[in-house]
This record gives sequence, C-alpha cells and structure tokens, in this order.
Amino acid sequence: MIKKLIGATVLGLMALGTSMTANAIAVTDVQDYSNNVAGEYFVDVDANKYNSPYYRWFNQDWGWTHNAIAGTFTSISLDISAFDVDWPSELDMISVWDGATWATLGDLSGGSDIWSFTSFDLSGFAWAEAQVNAGLQVRVDIDSGNTSGFNNWALTLAKATLSVDGGSQTCVPQPGVPCVSAAEPASLALIGLGLVGFGVARRRKA
Repeated sequence: MIKKLIGATVLGLMALGTSMTANAIAVTDVQDYSNNVAGEYFVDVDANKYNSPYYRWFNQDWGWTHNAIAGTFTSISLDISAFDVDWPSELDMISVWDGATWATLGDLSGGSDIWSFTSFDLSGFAWAEAQVNAGLQVRVDIDSGNTSGFNNWALTLAKATLSVDGGSQTCVPQPGVPCVSAAEPASLALIGLGLVGFGVARRRKA
C-alpha cells in the first residue's frame, strides 16, 4: 500500500513538473510609467490623470513598444488601461505594426472619468506571433475623428499589458498599482495532492 501511495505521489509530482513546463511560456509584458522612454506618456499616479503631459488631446498621439517575447503561442492578448474615454462619442483608435503597415485593432472603450481596460485579442492574426517575438509596436490615435480642433476629447493611459498563453501577471487599470503574479490553481492542486500522498504514506508506515 505504501509503495502504491509513494508511486502515486511521484506520478503527481511528475505531472506537476510537466504542467509547470507546459505553462512556462505564459508571459505578461507590462508597459507603464516605470519604464517610460522618450515619447511615451503612461501616467505615474492617479492624482496626475488630468495633468500634462499625460492627459493628451487629438493632436498629441503617441505610441510604445513592448518587450520581445520569444516562443510560439496559443493566445495573445493586448490590454490597455485608459482614463476618461467618453465612448462612443470619443473614438481613440489603437493600431499595431503588423510588419508592413499599421493594422487597426479598434477603439478604446470606457466611460467618463473612470479607469478601465480595453482588451484586444490578437490570436487570430497571422502576423501577431512574429511581431510579439520582435517586440509589438502599438500606437494610439486620440480623438481620431477630430481634424478641426473643435469638440476636443482627451484621455490618459496608465498601462498596457501584452499577455501570451494566459499571461503571468494580473493587473488593475489604475496607475501606480504594481501587477502581481498570476495564481496557478492547477499547479497548487497538484502540490497539495503530492503532500497528502506523503502524509498518508508516513502515517501508514507509523
């Protein structure tokens, strides 16, 4: 009986190792104030959300580049946190570089005077994996329908997260709040089963 329990525990730990290896590629690249470079305007803290240069208008478009993520993926998701997007009156267009041109993903969603994430699923695009491998380039066209300067709309961005295969971090839309490691319930369950198996084996032996 003890041998069977030990064997089952070993198999459980082997499954845990396999699971962790399979999920090792899950990555979330976070772009926010902490890694701003010239020409990037992610806001530092919530108190500055209406302040220049972070609160930006139709003629103050900008962009950023995510760190390269190597590998092959089953899913790719881009999530952008924005403040004061008065959608659908305000249209803030998000585009990414597809290797040859700027491909439009769609508009940011949200509401007046609130922070919220807008998610874009890149999994179905043939070019997405190669661009993530190279470092995905993203840009925002603020108040994209405005060419005259009248009826201006403005917004502030807090962070952009690029996640592959479910991602490795969990983030909130508000600025100044660090992302945390994503939980791995399946792996934790396998660890628990392994510990139970060892405990039963020791009790039977005693």
